[in-house]
Amino acid sequence: MIKDIPTHLDFEKVGLQCISKAFEMLYKVGNRYAEIVEEDSINDEVTEEIFWTHNTITVRTSLIVLFQGIEYLMKGKITEQSALLLIENNRTDWPSLPEKKDKNFDEMQTISGENLLSVFCAINPLQLNLGDFVKQFEELRLKRNKLVHSTGVETLDYKYVVEKTLFFLSEFYSKDRWVGLFREMFTSEPTFGYWDADVEGAYFYRILNFVEASLTKGQINKFLNYDIKARRYLCPECTYWLNKHEHNGPKPKWGFLKPNTPDSTILDCLICGKEYSIERKDCKCKSCKGNVINSDNIEDLCLSCYNEEE
Repeated sequence: MIKDIPTHLDFEKVGLQCISKAFEMLYKVGNRYAEIVEEDSINDEVTEEIFWTHNTITVRTSLIVLFQGIEYLMKGKITEQSALLLIENNRTDWPSLPEKKDKNFDEMQTISGENLLSVFCAINPLQLNLGDFVKQFEELRLKRNKLVHSTGVETLDYKYVVEKTLFFLSEFYSKDRWVGLFREMFTSEPTFGYWDADVEGAYFYRILNFVEASLTKGQINKFLNYDIKARRYLCPECTYWLNKHEHNGPKPKWGFLKPNTPDSTILDCLICGKEYSIERKDCKCKSCKGNVINSDNIEDLCLSCYNEEE
């Protein structure tokens, strides 16, 4: 008998943890450079390219962990059908006959790499466009193998890893699942909220900014339910908490009209993940042409300029 057979949720949990960690490694490097540039303009002496070249090992490790996470997600989807499809051992070696000793699932030899892809495609649990999925997976697998079994890939841009992260998350889940996953990663850090959860939560915008700096707007639009090229707005809550913390620099605009129409009355903020009621009327500031107003806490609060002129 095969004992302790994992469920699809077991594989999914580890898979998402791997993918989150892979992205987090890149974000921490990118955010560190962004913070240094904010405090002291070093762009001319230490360019972003030099900084990332110094952190090449982090980029390589991130790709390896990302691939591992994708394999776990694939195993999870296969396990929804049957975890026995993951076993590589000859059927005669299975502990299934009465005279054979029981074995735990993790003692069995399980499939990986090309065989895993073949089984996944055979059942196609997500009804994917397999042509594109296989191409992307095989490309990532070959790069991962070079990193693990050889001296690595000659040129590996961190932006490539970010793009593949969003691609595979959108394949397994919804188009913008990465936003919620990375927010969960951000807020689940053990020390989160120790000082002020509201202020700290508003700084999730840094992760969104990192993604935007890593990819083109066209790439991001493939993995977002909103048009990143459209007009964006301030969040009434997130901006308030950032102001409270005396945040320096431009106020992050990650609010989108839902839907993006002239008469829309809902604003969706990707930073906090909340929706806000808005009115469509002109801002009181002479220099602002905004007409997206929130009055929940402050009367006629313009989400284009935050009434800074007043």
